[in-house]
Amino acid sequence: MRRSAALLGALALLLGAQVASCYYLPGTYPQEFLQGDIIQAEVNSLVSSETEMPIAYYSMPFCQPPEGVHRATSTINPGTILLGIRIENSPYNFTIMTKQQGLTVCNGDEYPDHAFPALNPKQVKLLQDKIRQQYRVRLILDNLPITTYDLEQDPESVRPGYEVGYMRDKKYYVNNHLMFKVLVHETNGQYTQSRLQNEAELEAVAAVEAGGRRLLADDDKKAGKKAGNAGKQIKGGRGRQAAAATAAVKLAPGQKMYMIVGFEVVACSIKRTPGEAINKGLMCPQSLGDPNAPEPQEVKKGESIVYTYDVYWDTSDITWSSRWDAYLRMPGGKVHWFSILNSLMVVVVMSCIVAMIMMRTIRRDLQRYEQLLVDGGQGQDVEESGWKMVSGDVFRTPSSPLSLCVQIGSGVQILASGFITLLFAALGFLSPASRGSLLTAALVMYLLLSVAAGYAAVWLWGLVNRSYEGWFKVCWRVACFFPGVTVTVMTFVNIFLWATRSSGAIPLGFFFSIIFLWLLISIPLSYSGGIIAAKQEIRQYPTRTNQIPRHIPPPHWASHPLVLFFAAGLLPFGTIFVELYFAMTSMWQGYFYYIFGFAFLVAVLTMIITIEVSIVCTYVQLCAEDYLWWWRSYYRGGSISIYVLIYSLGFLVNTLHKLTGFIPVVLYLSYMGLLVWCLFLAMGTIGFLSSFIFTYAIFNASKSD
Repeated sequence: MRRSAALLGALALLLGAQVASCYYLPGTYPQEFLQGDIIQAEVNSLVSSETEMPIAYYSMPFCQPPEGVHRATSTINPGTILLGIRIENSPYNFTIMTKQQGLTVCNGDEYPDHAFPALNPKQVKLLQDKIRQQYRVRLILDNLPITTYDLEQDPESVRPGYEVGYMRDKKYYVNNHLMFKVLVHETNGQYTQSRLQNEAELEAVAAVEAGGRRLLADDDKKAGKKAGNAGKQIKGGRGRQAAAATAAVKLAPGQKMYMIVGFEVVACSIKRTPGEAINKGLMCPQSLGDPNAPEPQEVKKGESIVYTYDVYWDTSDITWSSRWDAYLRMPGGKVHWFSILNSLMVVVVMSCIVAMIMMRTIRRDLQRYEQLLVDGGQGQDVEESGWKMVSGDVFRTPSSPLSLCVQIGSGVQILASGFITLLFAALGFLSPASRGSLLTAALVMYLLLSVAAGYAAVWLWGLVNRSYEGWFKVCWRVACFFPGVTVTVMTFVNIFLWATRSSGAIPLGFFFSIIFLWLLISIPLSYSGGIIAAKQEIRQYPTRTNQIPRHIPPPHWASHPLVLFFAAGLLPFGTIFVELYFAMTSMWQGYFYYIFGFAFLVAVLTMIITIEVSIVCTYVQLCAEDYLWWWRSYYRGGSISIYVLIYSLGFLVNTLHKLTGFIPVVLYLSYMGLLVWCLFLAMGTIGFLSSFIFTYAIFNASKSD
């Protein structure tokens, strides 16, 4: 038994270590290089803040590597596919700590003169269009994106990539020469030594587990003999592996290894003649107006473009663990911090004030009605108004109960999946080095939490109808409601992306894979949640519903439904206003966004203030003897989305005014429309549930009194 337990423990250790080692992607685990090692850069899709349509790198007239184009399989996930991220190998090769000048990009039999063949009219138009639309080339080295900023000067913000070219005097010039500067941090090879030793230990554990299974299969005598042989083999194998590991990275005294901590570039245009020797003395000018600048490479028909690059190396004090810090800085960082703290203080103070007012007001109402009962009916004039007068109608079945249940179920699913994803991001599990991980996590969470949508929708259906009869149609509709609309919108958007040959277009195979996952996972889980809910006992209302509906008097202007609707979204929108600016700037202008800790805090504060505002508005509505709170509480909770929609339109006009063409505007409005709708469903659900709990609690307390 002890031997079996030991073997099982060794197996568990092996599997756990393998899973842990498989988690790391290139660049997310420290990679150390010796001087002279060769590393190849990768290329990502080209992007532009003027079109918001990514395009594949090799769809442009750029040279391909001699070994052919291969996609980096480790970066393929649902998130990168949906975002149009397409990472492939490149013809740019770097020799660690070796200065290189005048290297040609176009190599191999396809480029005999080390130049891209003469441009045809279609390629000329393509290059000119992308230069005019300010597309940016995004190279990657050891999973670090390239940038034109000086990373050692602590820039306020860093925008990845460099521009394809530039315009001057109505002529187009391509940036065909790149001066790379790679920042490295010196190490003693401790990370490589540790990793290789761990691999040796894993192989030893695997050998122990394999030998143990043979021991359990044979009789004791043969097992003992074989155990000795196995022990000798394991000992020898482990020693050889450790020696090999040490020899693989055995460093001479004073020899260093290097980790890449920065990837900078200066891009310029230099005209070169194909077939001639590369003049290594030509450097990029300090500015476009430099009189000593070399002649630039114009984009015109029949031109053969010679792409070249230089590589320079520099040691840096930036450590590997902080190499992403410069990329993750947001513009206006100080304003961001002060605004977040100010919003936090305002929300906390308002929360305390609202809570105190509600507790004192409701307590006073309950005491007044209790005093009326004690006085034996005196003061009947006081009894003619107030929320207590709608006790016979407050739980009357709302109009369109099926639609309400479906929307609440969808809101619960969106809210839960978004909250969990944001929590994991705030805790640091979704690294920016793992591209597409945030969207992938959100998609997985949404699929798995279909069970919550089915449960919430069916539970509410039983509550409002006082019976679970017909619950299966509720499950079907909640499983198809949000995904169906989203797929329809994405199909509409994809038609435009396919027409423009953008890499942001969802491949047809992946599109059907998403639909297959929806049919295979989402719908069955929705029905599973519905089955669980249908077995629950229906909660009894604290009051009886009258057969004849009560007349609703005309509301005062302060309690008018429209006034309450627009007022309910103001304070929550004020909470997210600052964070919304930074998020949209990152989303639509090509910056990284990784301050999820603040985003999570703002989300929690927004939910708290939405709950409190919903309670206040519902209380005001009930005091006006208006018992139609079901739908109105839902709308009031989601009213923040109206302000976000208005803000997004203002962001389009003021910040994204350079969007060119009809398709980019359609893409922006489609994506923002989906986000606003998600926000409406999620916050509307919060408003409804908080109002329901509040209404149930006060009438239950009134019944007890």
